[in-house]
Amino acid sequence: MQQFPPLGDNRQLNYCAFCGGQPETRDHCPSRVLLDEPYPENLPVVPACLECNSKFSQDEEYFACLIACVKIGSTEPAKIHREKVRRILSEKPMLRTRLEKARKVSGSRIIFTPEEQRVRAVVVKLAQGHSLYELHEPCIQMPDEVDIRPFELMSASEHDDFENPDPSSGWPEVGSRAMQRMVIFDSQIETSWIEVQAGLYRFNASVENGITIRIVIDEYLACLVRWMP
Repeated sequence: MQQFPPLGDNRQLNYCAFCGGQPETRDHCPSRVLLDEPYPENLPVVPACLECNSKFSQDEEYFACLIACVKIGSTEPAKIHREKVRRILSEKPMLRTRLEKARKVSGSRIIFTPEEQRVRAVVVKLAQGHSLYELHEPCIQMPDEVDIRPFELMSASEHDDFENPDPSSGWPEVGSRAMQRMVIFDSQIETSWIEVQAGLYRFNASVENGITIRIVIDEYLACLVRWMP
């Protein structure tokens, strides 16, 4: 992905992106477990405390494996298309057992019941990282809105609204990466999705109706996180 230097107030970067604590280390955003090797160049990183940098690891592995298993309807490693997830499921039988217990067959359908709190925690963490990195806006408080759904459960109009956010309701902070990425055409602001890795991860960060982060994972799961003004 194209890299831009941060030109906003550097004081925003003196705190952990997730809790506001001391920035003892840095954390990748998105988490590398959601990407395949070789990793993209210029993978974003944000300041993080040691606790936040480590406490999400198991939830992130669960989240990545859940998405892969739901897409194919199975927890069998041999059927998973992502090598990294195959390896995790093979090396961590307790995680695979946990996912298998969440799997139910209903007629001709296979349904997984996710651990919603773990999924939400990972999605909010990703959104916090994107907000700080792209918008130069720390969001350590809990968001006002979190919507996590597969594309297949969206109506056509919902899918269109998600894919085409309206950027005209506000401008990102001067000097932020989002401001540097903006294109103005015929007096209209145009923003685009940032593709971190083709087919696996893309996101959009805007100040539409507050700080709004949209994330698409594996071209399957659509996530919207919003902090109202």
